[in-house]
Amino acid sequence: MLYGVTIPPEGIDGQPHTTDFLDMIQAYNNFESEYQQQLEQLSMYHLSPISPQPGVEIPRKLHPVVSTHQVTGRKGLYLGSDTSILQRLEDKPDLAKQYWVELFEKALNSTPIYRHVWQAGDIVFWDNSQVMHTGKAYDSNKYKPIALRIGVVNNRDDYNC
Repeated sequence: MLYGVTIPPEGIDGQPHTTDFLDMIQAYNNFESEYQQQLEQLSMYHLSPISPQPGVEIPRKLHPVVSTHQVTGRKGLYLGSDTSILQRLEDKPDLAKQYWVELFEKALNSTPIYRHVWQAGDIVFWDNSQVMHTGKAYDSNKYKPIALRIGVVNNRDDYNC
């Protein structure tokens, strides 16, 4: 959940400040079943999009490309950022990036994007495990937004609690 207290009136392009949301369950469901089955056999290493300081090793975390929601049981894509590397392409970063970009473009081309135009006082809820989002860049020298974020995590195996 994100509560926008103070919102930049515009992005760096002069248009209203927005956040785009992409439903990765819907994206997965929009693919043909044969392609879904291929994706279910794949995993990606998710890396931080922030470069570490020299000499600092950031661990890679392996995730399936298709994840199953812990509560609903619905399948969706789990792509991470464009720094994700398809398993078995660890030594071919250019090919790994190309694969990620093509898969993400396929998801974008088959799935509507919800674009939220922010106004002060807005509250937006989303399931971070199944929805990708990105905010429009703004001039941080000119605007100082204030937003409050709350994340909910269920670390229990019993989802009927």
